[in-house]
Amino acid sequence: MRRLIVPIILAVLLASVPATAGKIGFVNAERAMELVEEGKQKFEDLRAWQAPQQAKLDNLRERVLVLREQLSRAQGSAEPEAIQTIERNELDAMRAFEDARRDYERELAEKTDAFLADIAAKIGTVGADYGKANDYDAVFLLTAQPMVYVSESADITDLVVEMYNERYPVSGR
Repeated sequence: MRRLIVPIILAVLLASVPATAGKIGFVNAERAMELVEEGKQKFEDLRAWQAPQQAKLDNLRERVLVLREQLSRAQGSAEPEAIQTIERNELDAMRAFEDARRDYERELAEKTDAFLADIAAKIGTVGADYGKANDYDAVFLLTAQPMVYVSESADITDLVVEMYNERYPVSGR
């Protein structure tokens, strides 16, 4: 019985001593990408690129709708050859629209991935530098971890954004 008392006392003492995890910080990379000046500029550039692309898609979609309307009106009153011509034109217009839509989506994904990867890498570097300079034991990307709770004081995103903007200034802003 005496042999059990010492291990029990040790277990109780060890359980009552708080564990020290060290200094840990978190960076919300998605929010940081939206807040850094370079990210704002890249998103703005992307929107400027999208506008004419979207207009082109809208024109192609409108062409399909016009041809469908023509086909609907021609049914029963036009010659079979005229109907076939409208059907071919509608099919060609649908294919042109679908091709343009796929090209747009592919190019949009490529452009988005390219600039996000670049900014994300820089955010990681700045976050790591901040962590080293401020004696953090670990800095995690907030969105990469399934977190239940993170203290506001552990979120260093705004500090990383500030350092990022100083390190990677955007010209023309």
